[in-house]
Amino acid sequence: MTHSEESNERKNKRTELPPAPPAVDPVVYRGVLGELVSAADPTTEADPVGVLVSLMANVSALIGAGPHVQISNARHPLIVWPLLFGRTGAGRKGDATDTADRLTLAAVPEAAHLFVSGLSSGEGLIERIRDPRDENDPGGTEDKRLRILEAEFGSVMARAKREGNTIGAVAREGWSGRPLAVMNRLALRASSSHIAIIGHITPQEFRLRMAATEMAGGTFNRFLPVYVERSKRIPRPEGIAPELLSELGARLREAIERASRHRKVGLDDDTDASRLWDDELYEELGCADDEDGAWTEFARRALPYCRRIAALYAVLDDRSHVDVGDLQAAAGLVRYSIGTAKYVLDRTLCNPRVDTLRRALDGAGQTGLSRAEVSGLFGRNLAKQVLDELLHEVMATGEYVEFRHSGVRGRPSIRYRRATP
Repeated sequence: MTHSEESNERKNKRTELPPAPPAVDPVVYRGVLGELVSAADPTTEADPVGVLVSLMANVSALIGAGPHVQISNARHPLIVWPLLFGRTGAGRKGDATDTADRLTLAAVPEAAHLFVSGLSSGEGLIERIRDPRDENDPGGTEDKRLRILEAEFGSVMARAKREGNTIGAVAREGWSGRPLAVMNRLALRASSSHIAIIGHITPQEFRLRMAATEMAGGTFNRFLPVYVERSKRIPRPEGIAPELLSELGARLREAIERASRHRKVGLDDDTDASRLWDDELYEELGCADDEDGAWTEFARRALPYCRRIAALYAVLDDRSHVDVGDLQAAAGLVRYSIGTAKYVLDRTLCNPRVDTLRRALDGAGQTGLSRAEVSGLFGRNLAKQVLDELLHEVMATGEYVEFRHSGVRGRPSIRYRRATP
């Protein structure tokens, strides 16, 4: 083969890219939570799915331990533990949780003391919700609800590796709403628990800190992995207007009060919802049990998470029975979580610009994006050569195509979209 032929073969060969960032199914924005996320979206650069799962964690903590689903012989509280993965700065992880917190505390300002930060040890966690030792004990509480934000989740992973640290064991019990205790000189004990945890971390740091033995231990697969990116550019975001915030808070407060009155949330036999679960979702979301890969350990809780989230949608709509829409929305979010796990745990070094472009093209549908719109994804700051190389790299995969679009006026323009299967 001549040098020229080798060169042509390299040009024609399709480029292999790392897995694309997952795409969110809009079905997840259901009910009052979806309405609040949509209302807040124009006011923040945060990824809507990050706001959604942060809001879920907050609400799941506030409704208390009454609402639950029964799976075999285990009682599952409706708590959700999202772990937000995003690049430093560009991921807008903090913005997502800040937006959810502002909405939640507008609804239930008296619950502000339940929102705490920092997850240093199992003993520290138990101390926040421990039982009073006697009637003269100034500490302790009968309210076992707690929402913990760990904005530097990498530090939690580092501490969990230290010999004698109890955070992993205590967290595993907390995810199930069980009593918490450690055998030390203080004999700390919480007779029950209802704790929601939100974690923030970059994909790179997670991969660096994670070892296969830690993942298999089961602590981190209690979390629902969610990849987030900046959704838009707003030079001077001012947040939710006070009048709108008051209105949204009132709607959320009403939903939380209704939800907290429910107890067991059922999936009735011989309904469309039960058939969807039995015939489709049970096998689909249980796929991690039959697969071999790092991501599968992160997906071991996909089935119970789907049931929990579906029930949370139901009780916030003041229902004690899950319907098809609840299951479809919950399954959409769990699928996104599984996609996040696959993306985050892929060891290939990812190009953030390629990730951003692919995500935008996947969401643009058949209309696609123009070159100017692609440039706008990066603040119109990319040089022509850099933009050319970026588009070439993505088009070379064969997953995306360039096409001509005839506008209403003027000559046809070149656009880009995902290839039709």
